[in-house]
Amino acid sequence: MKRESIGFVLDGATPLQFSFKVEKGLSIPLHEYVVVEIGEDRKVLAEVINVGSKNPLASERPAGETFVTDVYNYEVATVEVLGYLDENGKLSKPKIAPKPNTIVYKASDEELQKFYSSNEERIPLFIGTLLHRPNVKVPVFLQDLSFHLGVFAQTRGGKSYLAGVLIEEILTKTYFPVIVIDVHGDYVMMDRLVETNQKHNDFHVTIYYPPGAPKIFGVTAEDKELKISLNQVEEEAFMDMLGRIGELQEAALREILEELKDSGKPFGFADVMEKVKEKIESQEVKAENKRRFESLYARMKDAEKDVKLPAEGLNLQEFLQPKTLSIICLRGLRSKVQDAYTAVIVDLIFNNQVKYFGKDLLKAPPTFLFIEEAHRVASKESSRYAVKALSTAIREGAKFGLYLCLISQRPRSISPEIMANIGNYAVLRITNNQDQSIIESASESFSHRLIEDLPALNQGEAVLVGPYVPIPAIVKTQKRRTVHFGATPNLLEIQKRIINEIEKRRKEKW
Repeated sequence: MKRESIGFVLDGATPLQFSFKVEKGLSIPLHEYVVVEIGEDRKVLAEVINVGSKNPLASERPAGETFVTDVYNYEVATVEVLGYLDENGKLSKPKIAPKPNTIVYKASDEELQKFYSSNEERIPLFIGTLLHRPNVKVPVFLQDLSFHLGVFAQTRGGKSYLAGVLIEEILTKTYFPVIVIDVHGDYVMMDRLVETNQKHNDFHVTIYYPPGAPKIFGVTAEDKELKISLNQVEEEAFMDMLGRIGELQEAALREILEELKDSGKPFGFADVMEKVKEKIESQEVKAENKRRFESLYARMKDAEKDVKLPAEGLNLQEFLQPKTLSIICLRGLRSKVQDAYTAVIVDLIFNNQVKYFGKDLLKAPPTFLFIEEAHRVASKESSRYAVKALSTAIREGAKFGLYLCLISQRPRSISPEIMANIGNYAVLRITNNQDQSIIESASESFSHRLIEDLPALNQGEAVLVGPYVPIPAIVKTQKRRTVHFGATPNLLEIQKRIINEIEKRRKEKW
């Protein structure tokens, strides 16, 4: 294989970094990959982390005072050494530096693919190609999602799109179920193909709407009501759904819940309200206690629109069928209700896995849980119940086959304890310094150099870091096979449709 020479090593090289002078007429982009030989024909891979132009005749005088010919212009590229493949195919760091004037070659696609090779035992999935190298697929290993995954980017950075690609890969290449807690409705069209807009048979999609949640127009996937009974919900979670209530009202509510539980019968939100009403109308309840129940009733009446927990409970096994995508669509509900539902789902799934994993794989198979707007249930400002549920699941879940993917535009708001349990990262464009610092401090694999790259990423470009990728890589997210519902509305296209509709109605009128 003939190699493409692109320059030679300059003085001052170290085993982990060196600069090289680029051959005349060539331009090397950031994040290009190069190869040099050190020692006994050992090929070392390196990534370009900085490029600059030089001219020995240039001065600080204003342009026009000195003529500087571009004949003497040249480029210098600085690279970070990634390593070489040893006899066992493992990536190793070199102990010696390349010598000055060593020829630098552009890494071929074939060479790069060896470094980003697939390990079938770890179940390789593909969510993108190496930046500048569309023919080099970068595998991410499903086995290593036991370290959980954080998908972070600023708003409209492509988080949900990338997560959708990963979901497609899991569901088309394995039999494991995927559950998505979808706050915005980004995933509800995943039963349809982009190219044909026809339904596919690659995996089954079911959308669950909580009682009272508005259904999304135009969605063709099977939909069901998300039935979570009060018997399945922790008291703390129910309090979160109601919003802030005083200590006296909380005590009154706990008293009623205990009475209903003692009855041994299933009960729902309506049963609790009826019980509160009975207390208000009872002659045996003292006046000061009646006021407590009256304020509680008013609070529940206000929450009734969003919180309609039925007496009939949810059968979790519906979520856990092979090749099934279960989407918990919370769009249109108030934030506190969305957050409470999120925490309840996490808690229920985790408890199910603890109960059955390793004993009955059909009741508790390895399960992948994607959580949108994760910072809302994982921050210090979140409810105690939500933080406890998520902290427990991310700390202990992998032991019981529960693998979490937290998706957020505000990693700085996520509890440090939760961030510390995320081992894999897919980070798209982030410009906020606090977010960058949190990611760098939470991840041992995220170098300061990679952090500095984040503001310059274009939409759809992501830094992949962690055990689930062979080498840290910047990738271009591959195209989705299924429809992404979270795209920004095209205002020009909408305006054309409005004009056409107006013209149509005008003609019908006349």
